[in-house]
Amino acid sequence: MIEQYDSVHNELMKAAKLNIDYWLEYNFLTLKWWIIIVVMILLWLIFLKLVNREQHPRVLFLGLVWIIAASNLDGLGFEWGFWGYPTELFPIYPKAYLFDYAFIPVTYMLLYYYFPRGKAFFLANLVLAGGASFVSEPFFRWLDYYKAYHWNPWWSFLIYMTVSYLVRWFVEIVFSKQNALSEK
Repeated sequence: MIEQYDSVHNELMKAAKLNIDYWLEYNFLTLKWWIIIVVMILLWLIFLKLVNREQHPRVLFLGLVWIIAASNLDGLGFEWGFWGYPTELFPIYPKAYLFDYAFIPVTYMLLYYYFPRGKAFFLANLVLAGGASFVSEPFFRWLDYYKAYHWNPWWSFLIYMTVSYLVRWFVEIVFSKQNALSEK
C-alpha cells in the first residue's frame, strides 16, 4: 500500500511543479494577476464602507463560514476535474482566491446584511445565485480566470441557493446561542 501511495505522491509532485512553472510563466505579475489583487482589496473595502460596524461580528462570521464552504467546495470541484483556473493568485490550493476569499463571501455578507430574512432573503439569494451562475461564471470564463470542464451552471445555481441557506441557518444558530448565554 505504501509503495502505491509513494507513486501517487510522486505524480502529484510532478503535477505541482508543472502548475508552479505555468503560474510563474503565465500568471505571476501579469495584468490579470494584479487585477485579482486590486479587485479583492476593493471588494473588502466596499464591505467595510457599507456594513455598520455594530453588525461586523455576525456578518463577518457569516463571511468566514462562506470562505470555508466555498474554498472546500472549490477544492473538491477542482480535484474532481469539474473546473480549473488558468489565471490564479497563487499556484496552491484552493485555486480561486478571488472567488473563495472575496467575491463569494463579500457578496453573500452584503446579501445577508441587507436582506437577512424571509421573502427578501429568498429573492436576493435567487438573484445572486442566478447572477453568479449564469452571468459571472461565463464572464470569468471569457476572461480566462475560470474554465469549466464537466460542469453545468445549473449545478452552481443549486449549490449557491442551498449553501446560502445552510450558512445563514448556521450563523443564526450560533448567534442565538451566544445571545442566550450572554443574557444569563
